[in-house]
Amino acid sequence: MGSASNNNALKTLTAILTFLLLGLGIYTIKFYNEVKDNEIALIDEKELIEGELKEILDKYNEQSKNSDLLSTELKTAKNRIQGLLDTLKTSKITQAVLQNYRMEIRELRNQRDFLLKKADSLSIANKNLIAQNTSTEEAFGATLEQRDSLQRQNTELLEEIKKGSEITVSNFIPNGVILRRSGKLLNNDRAKRIDKIEVCYTVNANPLARNGMHKLYIQIIDPLNNVIGDRVTLDFGENNLTYSELDQMDYKNQESKNCLLVDPYGDDFVEGLYKLNIFEEDRLLSTAVLTLN
Repeated sequence: MGSASNNNALKTLTAILTFLLLGLGIYTIKFYNEVKDNEIALIDEKELIEGELKEILDKYNEQSKNSDLLSTELKTAKNRIQGLLDTLKTSKITQAVLQNYRMEIRELRNQRDFLLKKADSLSIANKNLIAQNTSTEEAFGATLEQRDSLQRQNTELLEEIKKGSEITVSNFIPNGVILRRSGKLLNNDRAKRIDKIEVCYTVNANPLARNGMHKLYIQIIDPLNNVIGDRVTLDFGENNLTYSELDQMDYKNQESKNCLLVDPYGDDFVEGLYKLNIFEEDRLLSTAVLTLN
């Protein structure tokens, strides 16, 4: 009887232990599956966070290529994101760690939106500034062009005024002449017979010209390329002039007719073409030619 009771108790205990072991096994398998599922979820969450961080980083890199604006702030933000990525790869993944990263991502998104909007605003302001600068440069260029045009006009006007205020000569006529004892002059074109060359010219009236003494230099070059007459050489800066005869006239702004007599180079005149020039200083006023037979 006692033996039968012990057997029943043992069977009952065995059944209870078997049930407990079965329950523990089921719980262990369930707990293991939950741990695995949690690990997979954590890995997925980690990859998602990495993807979001890389997306923000790529956006910053693109912005850095397209614009130099906010370069310092963008560089700081990129360094921060790269640091988070490096830390995420080596950190032990837990819900608490991932929660911190999710908070970082929210802050980074807000910072990204702020920086990109700021960059866009600065880009628009920079474009407007460039446009204004271009307009200013164009206006300045137009002003310079107008100034240069006015300067050219003033220079041309001053040149015209200068030319208009200079004395001029007309009727510049040379003749070979025979000088009579009576002082009478007879025109002749034979080189062997003439005594002098008479040069006559008219100084024209000009109310704008300077009145007073003016020096006019007559230059006659014979067929042998010799300057005849006085043969005096003067220097006018880089230019020099050898003249045949000097006419010092007291100009009154009125028309004046003048004649001068010029001696030959040597004892007699030679046959051929004579070239005549008349200057005021080194400014050529008129030219003429004379042929002696």
